[in-house]
Amino acid sequence: MIGRFLTLIISLGGLTLITFSLWSVWSKIVSINEVYPNHLEYHILTEENVTSKPFELHTLSEKDLHTLIDLQSFNFNINHIVCNNNTQLIIALIHSAPNHYDKRQAIRNTWAKMIPTLFFMGLSDSNITQNKIIEENQSYNDIVQGNFIDSYRNLTYKHVMVLKWTLYYCPSARYLLKTDDDTFVNAPYLLEILNHKLSPLGARNLLMCELSMYFMVKRSYRSKWRVSYAEYPDRWYPIYCRGWAIIYSPDVIYKLYKEAQVTPYFWIDDVHITGTVAIKQNITVTDLGKLVVKESDIINTKFLEHDFVFCLLNEAEKSMKTLWAKILQRDYVIDSSSTIP
Repeated sequence: MIGRFLTLIISLGGLTLITFSLWSVWSKIVSINEVYPNHLEYHILTEENVTSKPFELHTLSEKDLHTLIDLQSFNFNINHIVCNNNTQLIIALIHSAPNHYDKRQAIRNTWAKMIPTLFFMGLSDSNITQNKIIEENQSYNDIVQGNFIDSYRNLTYKHVMVLKWTLYYCPSARYLLKTDDDTFVNAPYLLEILNHKLSPLGARNLLMCELSMYFMVKRSYRSKWRVSYAEYPDRWYPIYCRGWAIIYSPDVIYKLYKEAQVTPYFWIDDVHITGTVAIKQNITVTDLGKLVVKESDIINTKFLEHDFVFCLLNEAEKSMKTLWAKILQRDYVIDSSSTIP
């Protein structure tokens, strides 16, 4: 009799635990849907307000250019000013690692032919690799390098460096595309969307990406993404963008940058910048939805019947050229120039 009673108590306890867990998850889903409604909340610019600037550099401190979050002596080790006085429809700023030469070359030979592109990285801890970076830059003039070591723990420095560079050296861009160097961009279709479905004049309050939702913080010592309780005490991450393909409007870049400069450092940049910092600035995130596909979706199906903008590649060096050749077979109605007169 006592044994049956104990069994009943244990069963009820387990049921209570399961119920509590389900309620916890459901409450997060409800709160998430309240904060991130499933509709677009951005403003397309019109001819009347296109000249209004989304930010003013004079609102930043004199020391701002040479600081990066908690780095008090930041500098661009290598820099390029490619925008000049031209208004770019979109510019792609790509997170790359110093030794990823083949991936950069694959992008240069494909979709970067249609979209102005720069590769962003930190310093290599190898003098040989660093010298190769200098030589590569002399050949292509498309590398921007900060004076911090390139590593997983420094990813947020790299992300905020991209935002900083945009504000100081390409503030007239209508849109910023931030990607990783293993991302394939369907450049013709992206330009079609910007020119005909959004606006070539630009937008406001636009942060568009593939969303990550309901992710628990990894605590396992076996994970390279392990985060300690001291680094991030919460159990769940906020909704954030998968960082391999993000589109920003200039005003969002400014808001994220200013907030990131004064927010305590957290090294997982996607969570920190497009989650924590974006929430502080009340920035609504727009889901890219069906514009993002898996590599298997376009390799194993009838490719020419599938419209997409971004695809994350497993072997970028090999797949990039194949996909680009197929993309060029499509008949997109676009203005192939990414610069607005």
